[in-house]
Amino acid sequence: MAAYSQIEAKTKDGREVILNKNGTWIYTDSLCNFFTHTKTYTNGKSVIYANNTIKVKGEEGKTGLEIMLLKTSQSIVMNITILDKDIWCVNKETRANITFTDGRKIELQNMGEDNCRGNFSCFLGNIMGNKKELEKLSKKLIKSISISYTINNSETSVTNTVETFFNTGEAYRVKTITECLSDK
Repeated sequence: MAAYSQIEAKTKDGREVILNKNGTWIYTDSLCNFFTHTKTYTNGKSVIYANNTIKVKGEEGKTGLEIMLLKTSQSIVMNITILDKDIWCVNKETRANITFTDGRKIELQNMGEDNCRGNFSCFLGNIMGNKKELEKLSKKLIKSISISYTINNSETSVTNTVETFFNTGEAYRVKTITECLSDK
């Protein structure tokens, strides 16, 4: 029995394409045009960002995540927001542990502002000292993201770890958009 998956190929004129098992195909550079948008400001600076956020539903009954990816002049920004109405606090100590489908793992540190809205931000790239992590995000499919949020009140500090599992489509979108932003 043959295994069916997408196949990468080149046309006679050298353009890269992805062949689907149903006989359809798409130019690989068209994927970037489909998933990302460039906005140029009047001062000539531009930002490239994902056309849509990636909503990861998570397992039934568990909290999901919303991921937004964009590229600035010096880094790629990954914003991860928990989709829950409860209070989820993030500070400079907060880490996102990402497990890929091949079992490898990376850890990202929150580089955004301290907040209790569940907003985790990481700036990725050579200048940020985490180029290897960015390369893995652009080449591997994510299996899950685990983030430990804290809730502080006057008497106690409680930590709650939320692990969200990705389906293949969600993981593919994160990988593809990260790859597109890395190449531009």
